Amino acid sequence: MKKIVVTGAKGGTGPAIVGVLQARGYEVLRLDLHPWTEADGLGYVGHDLRRAEGLSDVLAGADGVIHFGSPPGDAWFSTTEAFHQVATAGFNVFQAARNVGIKRIAWASSIEVYGNLKSHPALPVTEESPLAPPGIYGCSKILLERLAADYCRWHGMSIAGFRLARIIYDNDYGRAKLRRFVEEEALGDDCLWAYVDARDVGTACLAWLEADHQGAEVFNLAAADVHQAVDAADLLKRHGYENFAVPAHGDAADTPFSTAKIRRLLGWKARYDWRAIISH
Repeated sequence: MKKIVVTGAKGGTGPAIVGVLQARGYEVLRLDLHPWTEADGLGYVGHDLRRAEGLSDVLAGADGVIHFGSPPGDAWFSTTEAFHQVATAGFNVFQAARNVGIKRIAWASSIEVYGNLKSHPALPVTEESPLAPPGIYGCSKILLERLAADYCRWHGMSIAGFRLARIIYDNDYGRAKLRRFVEEEALGDDCLWAYVDARDVGTACLAWLEADHQGAEVFNLAAADVHQAVDAADLLKRHGYENFAVPAHGDAADTPFSTAKIRRLLGWKARYDWRAIISH
């Protein structure tokens, strides 16, 4: 595999993914909604993924796709627009890849597919936990997960969706955001204090593209620990999870958002923990 297309290359996570790929020696074609400017240089294409026309031409000649070209939520859009931003765009990427013979895709699903984690029957949250999206964003991600499974079954593709915890971007804004979540403990309870550095998202995508594993998969993706200097069990008790049986942990700081599957199947592990990130 030599050439990879990264959608959403100008977004929060995109630059980190591009950096991981380039450090590995890949040719990267960056694709984003924004038009090309001279500052973008070669290797960039502006394209609205809601438009199918022309997308196959953009992907032609690539060996894999990393699709992060969708917004991180639906709060800024109407329901219809949010659906098109996520589901229509994702379908267009899958179909264009199929059209030009690309077999391996990594793409951004979301922790939001699980819905309100306090309503779950048990912890930790694993890929087998119930799905209960609170809105069109999470629902659209689930639709794409199913579509990915069918494309793999129909066309022999291999597609991995990453159910992402809170992403911390590798920039001043990202580090400031994490510091706020560390300082205001209650802010993190919606994601079980799970987080992942954008550079670790890049290595997870790379691990899938380079893996021999075939077919469709979904993976929870987060750092191994919670972003607080207290035991995860104490966090759960203090913030509305007191009715849950405390999950068995190998370490008291382990996140209740389980990443055992990706560590087992792909040998991936996060390199950046919250202390190192905020000390930058």
